[in-house]
Amino acid sequence: MKIFELNVEEEHIKVTRNARYYKLGEISGLTKNVWVVLHGHKQLAGRFIRIFHELTELGDMVIAPEALLRFYVEGDYGDVGATWMTKEDRESDIADYVNYLDLLYEKEISTQKDKFVFNVTALGFSQGAATLSRWLALGRSKVDKAIFWCGNIANDVDYSKSQSFKSTEIQLVFASNDPYFPGDYYKTQVSLLEQNGIEPKVHIFEGGHEINMKLIRDASVLNSN
Repeated sequence: MKIFELNVEEEHIKVTRNARYYKLGEISGLTKNVWVVLHGHKQLAGRFIRIFHELTELGDMVIAPEALLRFYVEGDYGDVGATWMTKEDRESDIADYVNYLDLLYEKEISTQKDKFVFNVTALGFSQGAATLSRWLALGRSKVDKAIFWCGNIANDVDYSKSQSFKSTEIQLVFASNDPYFPGDYYKTQVSLLEQNGIEPKVHIFEGGHEINMKLIRDASVLNSN
């Protein structure tokens, strides 16, 4: 019996698609901070952004991009979540979301920089932390502060080559009872960054795998080592 080998070739083609994101507040002369918040795996931006509603009471604006890949969280129907990438064709997913976040930054933030003076803070929660690290290292956007919250920084990026990343204030925030990250996990993240000439600020809060709004509001805590 003769066996035929299939010559299967993988190709890619660029397409135009719609990307969804949410906003709280507007940029004005009173705006001091604009937040870009990246949700975690299985979350949706419309729900995630509600966590940060208190920031608008301080005059801040919040932008929450939604990951491009959506799926049913359990089974073939029901609740839907989103993910920034999977292990399948990961390089394409990374390139897509870096470009997406850059375009969003240009549309919502860069166009306002000539009119108003404000700081930009980016926060990545859980899977959004790795997404944030790749975006800032590989993309064109520049933020003043980057907060990696209960998530790991991507270890497949050479941060030493990104002047934008190296000039950003980096904060690592972990929880004392996070089931996904042991208590001393932050040390591996600090080591990764220090090897690339970056000195992060670290804070461990009492709690689990969650966003702690009290800590976000308390600038004195977030600005300490």
